[in-house]
Amino acid sequence: MCWACEEEALWRRYQLEIAVERGEIPPGFEPEDFEAAGLPVPPKRAIETPNPFACDAPDKA
Repeated sequence: MCWACEEEALWRRYQLEIAVERGEIPPGFEPEDFEAAGLPVPPKRAIETPNPFACDAPDKA
């Protein structure tokens, strides 16, 4: 595994561990991600908040 891939895997594992501590599944993760990493699945899903920087105006071409 290259250094960049290893770094990404470690970062993802860290995010999963933090999610277990918080007790919620963050957006972008599924229960299967926790099971594959050998971690307990948090009991609830985090609420996705809307992006405050997203533009909801229609595109003008």
